[in-house]
Amino acid sequence: MRFFGCLFGYLLALVATAALLYRVRPDDDDFKAAFAQASRCNVLIVGPSYIKVGLRPEVFDAEAKALGHPLHVCSLARSALRGYEVMYDLKHLLEHRWPALRYVAVDVSLPPGNLGFDRDNWFSPRVVQWHTWGALTWIYRFYREQGLRWKELRPLAVAHLQHAGMNYLGVGRIGRLLTQARLIERLTGSERGQDAPKEIERIGARTKLVRPTEAEHDAAVRRLAERKARAKAQKRQGDDDWPRQLEPLIRTRKREPVFLYSPVYDNLPPPRLKRARKPALVFLDFDDPESYPTLYDYAVRGHTAHLNAKGAVLYSKLLAAEFVRLDSR
Repeated sequence: MRFFGCLFGYLLALVATAALLYRVRPDDDDFKAAFAQASRCNVLIVGPSYIKVGLRPEVFDAEAKALGHPLHVCSLARSALRGYEVMYDLKHLLEHRWPALRYVAVDVSLPPGNLGFDRDNWFSPRVVQWHTWGALTWIYRFYREQGLRWKELRPLAVAHLQHAGMNYLGVGRIGRLLTQARLIERLTGSERGQDAPKEIERIGARTKLVRPTEAEHDAAVRRLAERKARAKAQKRQGDDDWPRQLEPLIRTRKREPVFLYSPVYDNLPPPRLKRARKPALVFLDFDDPESYPTLYDYAVRGHTAHLNAKGAVLYSKLLAAEFVRLDSR
């Protein structure tokens, strides 16, 4: 009996500790940066690296002010942000108090057909934290729509369940709390070691990401312009399922949802904007060399489909102009 009593006490303590740790969630630097601007943020933009690289808040704010309609922008931008992680991040962001917020814009340039659950990223804190019970039901529907066979799905299902278990049991959260508190560095005097991961990330980005040649760039822009022109002539519309899933998360917080494509090289037909008995989607399509030719000048392009510093200034000004137009209606 003593064994079962000890076992019961251990399990009870485990559940209580897990519940406490699940609620004590340390926000990473991306969330902290966004929340620091919450008191005066009018436009919150959520998106992948296209926003991280391409948005200059100080340029956006200055351009809005120059246009006679001051707006303050802030963002949550994370590399390869897609799939359910977008939903998780939106929910977490909008649980915070945003007294001046009017618009929540989501960059949906990355295809929704890719969940972003790459094996190299398994069990990282960022991937673990979005594995909630709600995520598991969404993931099940996602894989069912992909038509995966059970043989292919089984290892993925096990991995997702492991991630959810780690999340709710708080595995690794104490270490993360200590890391963010920098307790170990303060005790050992090795605070400078915190810069190493950033340096490794910077070097990796420099060596792996390649800027296309001017000839490759020109050919990609021509193909994109031709495909866009055909889509416009045929009045072809893209699938609106993904924006429609995200829209209620924003509207329930009494904010205006806006969706956008960044200026990439992909043929991304804008989603269907109107549906019966649903609000029309507000969509900004910067993935269009005809409408935004300055964003497709080779001089403003960076690695892969990203902008460089000059391009980021241009993009930030154009974003500001579009939101001034929206807010002036």
